[in-house]
Amino acid sequence: MEEEKTCIALIGFMGTGKSTIGPLLAKKLNYTFIDTDDLVETAMGMKIADIFSDLGESAFREAEYGVLKEALMGKRVVLSTGGGIVLFERNRKLLKENAFIVCLTAQPETIFIRVQENETRPLLKSEDPLRRIRQMMAERQKYYDDCDLIISTDDYTALECCERVVKAYRAKQKTPHQ
Repeated sequence: MEEEKTCIALIGFMGTGKSTIGPLLAKKLNYTFIDTDDLVETAMGMKIADIFSDLGESAFREAEYGVLKEALMGKRVVLSTGGGIVLFERNRKLLKENAFIVCLTAQPETIFIRVQENETRPLLKSEDPLRRIRQMMAERQKYYDDCDLIISTDDYTALECCERVVKAYRAKQKTPHQ
């Protein structure tokens, strides 16, 4: 019999609400909230934008894998992941084996409005950020779709999203494993 998953991982593109919904969800479930981006910054002693510019994306992705692996060892954890964490097979495998995966989505225009003033988004430094958002979302969609639950944050408030996650998570935990 498969062990119940005591971690909930929030995946999705930047600006979909993972860092907003994650802490609310953790509080509601009395779980610990962990943000993988925060862990990477702490581990490397640098802001993500600086890691990308000084050391490159590959250094960031390597650190991201390490903190993901560590975070998923915990019990009763809500994990907010970086938008690109799903790009790597080893990350997807870890998430699938250890977490109830919730993908938060939003329309590209919504994401653009949410992140346009944020200077810490290194992957959006382009002449046409909205076009870049659409392109990156399309590239990642197949990975975002491979999850236990998908919620559009365009359609629900942060609290409503939490309620939907809790309901689906509890229903999944009560389902007999095959």
